[in-house]
Amino acid sequence: MKGPASADRKTPELVPRTERLTVTELRRVKSVRLWGGKGCGVPCDFCRVLLSDTEVEYEVEAQLDGVPLTLHFHPRCYDAWKAECDSMDENTSGPAAA
Repeated sequence: MKGPASADRKTPELVPRTERLTVTELRRVKSVRLWGGKGCGVPCDFCRVLLSDTEVEYEVEAQLDGVPLTLHFHPRCYDAWKAECDSMDENTSGPAAA
């Protein structure tokens, strides 16, 4: 790891986000690709604590309602977000009640 995860990405985010996603929006995000690297000083999209350059950061290329975006997470926050998304997927794709 020599720099932020975004240094290796081939498809930079078109317009950087300045607003925090709501919990409902975070649950609807569809992950496309995961990168890992040094923190780049932005707030974690899950806990809102800044990701310093001494921490590992996970960057997630994702889509929300067809719009590409990049999410930034601490590893533990990514795990919590992913578990929440996976449980939401299981609840919506499970067998239909008779």
